[in-house]
Amino acid sequence: MNKTNAEFVSRIAGDLKAITKDGRISRRLVLSIGQDKARFLMSQKLDEMTLFREDGLIKTIPCFEMENVPVIECDLVDIPNCKSIMKSKNKIPDGLFGKNGSGIIYVFSLDNSIRFDYASLRKYRNIQDIRYTRKKGQYYTIQNGYLYLLDSEVEIVSMQMIVLKSEQIAEVSGCASEEERCKSNWEREFICPDRFYDLVVRDTLTELANIYRTSIEDSNPNLDPNQKGKTTA
Repeated sequence: MNKTNAEFVSRIAGDLKAITKDGRISRRLVLSIGQDKARFLMSQKLDEMTLFREDGLIKTIPCFEMENVPVIECDLVDIPNCKSIMKSKNKIPDGLFGKNGSGIIYVFSLDNSIRFDYASLRKYRNIQDIRYTRKKGQYYTIQNGYLYLLDSEVEIVSMQMIVLKSEQIAEVSGCASEEERCKSNWEREFICPDRFYDLVVRDTLTELANIYRTSIEDSNPNLDPNQKGKTTA
C-alpha cells in the first residue's frame, strides 16, 4: 500500500527524536528532504530505463489545458513553417528529466485521437526541413517548465508522467474535483518506488540528524568542547 506524506514524515520524526532529543522538528523540512532523496534515486533509474516498470509510479493528468500564443511572443520563434503554437496554462508538475528524456510517457488530445511525440526544438526543425516526409506527425516540446504543442490547435490534453509531488496533479488538472483540490497535502501519496522507500528513509534521517546535531551545538556557543560533548551526547 502506498505511503502518505504524513506516514513518511511521522516515521522520520519518530526516529529523529530518539537521536537528537530536539522537539522542534519541521515536518515541511522532513518532507522536502525526503522528496529530494526520492527524486535523486528515481532520476538515476530513469536514465537506466528501468523506472517505468514500477507499479503505481506513472500518474495520469487529465484535462491539462492549453492556450494559443502568438509565435512571435513565445520562446519558440525560430521554427520554420509553424502556423500555430499552443502553450499550457499551467507549468508541468515536477517530474523527472534525465539524460535520455523526460518522465512524460505520453501526451494525447482529450479524445485520444491525436498522439503527440516529444521533440527537442532542434529535432523539430530538422523534421520541418524534410520536404518529402509523408506524415510529419504531431509533436510537443518543453520550455521553461511549460508544455508546448507545435503547429497544433488542440486546447486540452491528457498526460501520463512520473510526478514527484502528488498534490500538483489536482492543481493543474482542469477536471479535478473540489474535494480532490482541497485534500490536505499530508493525506497525499509520498511518491517513491517501494524498493527505494527504506533507502530514502535512511538517507533523509542521516541528513536531518546532521542538521539537528549542528543546531544543538550552535545553540551553546559559549561552552568549551568538553561541555559541548556532554550537552549534545
